[in-house]
Amino acid sequence: MKWQKFPATREEYYSMLDFVMESAEKAGVPDDKQIYLELGFEEAASNIINYAYTGSEVGEISIRAYREAEHFFIELKDSGEPFNPLLKEEIKEKPSDLESAKVGGLGISFMRRIFDEMSYHFGRDGELFCNHLKLGMKLSDDRAGLS
Repeated sequence: MKWQKFPATREEYYSMLDFVMESAEKAGVPDDKQIYLELGFEEAASNIINYAYTGSEVGEISIRAYREAEHFFIELKDSGEPFNPLLKEEIKEKPSDLESAKVGGLGISFMRRIFDEMSYHFGRDGELFCNHLKLGMKLSDDRAGLS
């Protein structure tokens, strides 16, 4: 369960994704769950890339991905602006069309549908304060897709 560090840039996103998906493959994540895993990871990583670091500051994302019993976990750490996605109010109603949709909030709601375990902590990690998001997907669930 080694941490892998990446620059928090759009250019490095596919390197991050490759790391997570290779870990999922090695951990035996079923093919039908890998697409959801990829989509959920994209939302979490994109939020860090786009919003955690301000101005011209290039930050870093540390990621680890592993299987523990019947769950596959992805953990992401960054030292950007504190942001707890679990406090974001879940949008209960889907917009009827794109024009009436409010910007923001749907990604977090989507992540809650993919991952059955989500936790967040902001605190000291060595010399830095950091955001720590842990996402877990149950592998033995018989769901055919998102409900």
